[in-house]
Amino acid sequence: MDQAYDYLIGVDGGGTKTLVRVVPADGSPPTEATGPGSALRNGAPAAWNAILTTLQGAFAQTGMPMPSLARMAAGMGVAGYNVTQWAADFRAQAPAFGALEIVSDATTTLLGAHQGRPGAIIAVGTGTIGVALYADGSEHVVDGWGFPSGDDASGAWMGLRAINHAQHVVDGRAPHGALSAATVAFCATDGAVINPGRSERDVVLDWLSQADQAAFARLARLVIAHAGDDPAARAILTEAAAELELMAATLDPDKQLPLALCGGLAGALQEYFSPALQQRITPALADAADGALLLARRRLSSSLTI
Repeated sequence: MDQAYDYLIGVDGGGTKTLVRVVPADGSPPTEATGPGSALRNGAPAAWNAILTTLQGAFAQTGMPMPSLARMAAGMGVAGYNVTQWAADFRAQAPAFGALEIVSDATTTLLGAHQGRPGAIIAVGTGTIGVALYADGSEHVVDGWGFPSGDDASGAWMGLRAINHAQHVVDGRAPHGALSAATVAFCATDGAVINPGRSERDVVLDWLSQADQAAFARLARLVIAHAGDDPAARAILTEAAAELELMAATLDPDKQLPLALCGGLAGALQEYFSPALQQRITPALADAADGALLLARRRLSSSLTI
């Protein structure tokens, strides 16, 4: 590491959580902390607050106060940085790090998974995006359009389908099952003041009036939990797997690149893939926070050669 900096910082800023990893220049063990999501859809001030609060938490684990940001070289992958205006706002409000490189969280996920070498990833979390890096240095991106029009097979996508199924059940258009019962119960308690005696319809409507992308994504765990005892849940996961198969085929039609599935929901979907795709999947070599650290190291290397 460039000795002008005492710390290398890697930030994975996702929709559900933020992970910050701190690597000291003196060879001390790295530390890390997790905090609330820092996706740019919630605005640049909220994103920076989440990142800096989580960074403070990482230093707190060492028993020392956070040093000046000027002593840090940071790489960051942040959800929503692919949206031009959001990226401009976020960059304009950046605090004074000694060195700072920012990309989308999809890019840092790709860097971490294949350590900067050609390969493809599909990241499945609150949102979904696929990226491939080819041998000639070019890239191709699929999805990442954002909820609700895109992010196919994501947690929010699954949650939208779960709540739609619950609406059908409440109306009498579909039979009650484990997923719909769990979904209505979730709506009754998720961030709301519990008010016994409300009808199922009122419970769902009240939840919908306040739900954002992250709230829909929280429903995904119910879909996964009930896939074994509810055909509606299993159908959602089957459809999600089909969407990811299409993304994989689009990213690498010739099936030549290593493909890593990343994100909190990727593991739950693998059993629904075709045998051919299951055989192609390779473990990610590292996570998005390590990809952000690689981004920071590249920034320092390039500055030294100018």
